[in-house]
Amino acid sequence: MNKRQVLYGLATVPPLVLLSVCAYKALQRKRHSLPWNYDVYLSFRGPDTRSCFVDFLYTSLVAAGVHVFRDNDALPVGEEIGPELFRAIRSCRIAIPIISEQYAQSKWCLRELVEIMDCHKEHGISIFPVFYKVELYDIRSGSGNFEEALSKHMRVWPDEAAGWQKALTMVTGLKGWISQITANGNEAELVKIVVGKVLSELKTTGIERLPLFPILMSNHHIRSWYHHHLEKRRLHSQVFLAFRRCDTRDSFAAYLHIKLVAAKFRVFYDDDTSLLGKFILEELMNTIEHSKISIPIISQNFTSSRWCLRELECMVKCNKTKGQKILPIFYKVNPWDVKHMSPCFEVDFRKHKENYPNECEGWKRAFKEVASFKGWESEKIANGHESELVKLVVGEVSGLLKNSQT
Repeated sequence: MNKRQVLYGLATVPPLVLLSVCAYKALQRKRHSLPWNYDVYLSFRGPDTRSCFVDFLYTSLVAAGVHVFRDNDALPVGEEIGPELFRAIRSCRIAIPIISEQYAQSKWCLRELVEIMDCHKEHGISIFPVFYKVELYDIRSGSGNFEEALSKHMRVWPDEAAGWQKALTMVTGLKGWISQITANGNEAELVKIVVGKVLSELKTTGIERLPLFPILMSNHHIRSWYHHHLEKRRLHSQVFLAFRRCDTRDSFAAYLHIKLVAAKFRVFYDDDTSLLGKFILEELMNTIEHSKISIPIISQNFTSSRWCLRELECMVKCNKTKGQKILPIFYKVNPWDVKHMSPCFEVDFRKHKENYPNECEGWKRAFKEVASFKGWESEKIANGHESELVKLVVGEVSGLLKNSQT
């Protein structure tokens, strides 16, 4: 029996039956694995957030019936801090690292973060990061206070510091909440959003409530199969919208999104809560690949974002390999300037070439190529009347999706 036949056979077995069959062997290998002891583990830098945001979040979670580990409340007297913290992380279902300005100053916060990222990879625990009054760029690039802290750690704990820096970089790749822009910086609303997501995550299937589930998920092959099964059940977006947040996020892109959803289309938008806790780039590429139509909204600052350019490159690739439709909207820019790389766009690509030399040329080719696709120039539609442009786009999407079903 070849590998394909084995996978096909597994795909026909109900999840509960297959997991039950695997349970005995997994138990023999993992007799000392911990069950879920906590719903949520909070990782934070005390002086930054303990008496304000963390306390508010903690009390709100507890009030909602969530079993939360917070170091000063959950550690028994006399326990060693390190081992007990790591045991708590390994036995939680959700970890919420609250990355604040002084987070990297603490070696314990960084050790916790390494353990959290390892448990996410090895045991599938969920991670919902909160980036509290910090810039993602500073965390990812190790600049500002993060650079200062990591430099000190490198001198004192050189064997661990590289792993700490890697964990900080990795956590910025996960979709989370940026406190300054979530709910316009309203922390009370942010807490409500986090609690709501936690409660939603905890309302899982019967299989995931089994005491055996964390043990089973520690097996790489079982975990891969289970996530593959969930992926097959997922309803993928029909339309993917790509846009530069600062140009159109709260105006044209939001209006177009609302109208497409009102027309009963499944549309991917950057506030999709299903992305929380997942590696953003991987999820974005996967979503584009499974979409029927991609709509890049090319605006003045589009090329300043490497995320927008990565999305665009993936769209062009999917058009070539899968025949996926691309409907570009040239929002207050001229397609000629896109195709011939006008100075305002060229400046961005020069910066990208310094930081991302291996990716930049592919981005540039995709950007030039998108100008050759039939789309719309916003300023030429009904004298720049955006509601008329939205009607045209929705009508075109409707026609393409109906044709694809026949």
